[in-house]
Amino acid sequence: MNLCYCYYTAGFEHGIKNHAQQSMHDLGITYTHSTPESIFDSWLFWNCQNVPLELPSYLTILQRTPHEFIGWGVSEEEADDIITKGKA
Repeated sequence: MNLCYCYYTAGFEHGIKNHAQQSMHDLGITYTHSTPESIFDSWLFWNCQNVPLELPSYLTILQRTPHEFIGWGVSEEEADDIITKGKA
């Protein structure tokens, strides 16, 4: 499962001031790769594990593939690696 972490929602609606990676750690969610997306104040987390059944409102399931983010913080090699690690 791939997740999108929204800084705006985390900060303004939940008062979270931690870095997105720290917040994921605090939730017990692991991932194989993360991508900052400053254009929409978010981080993308790829191949997430230990995801709670009910996500906080600042986390949404990402319905796009890593290849759709090539040139937007993800290289072709990284996209391929993310897909490979997701199959492992």
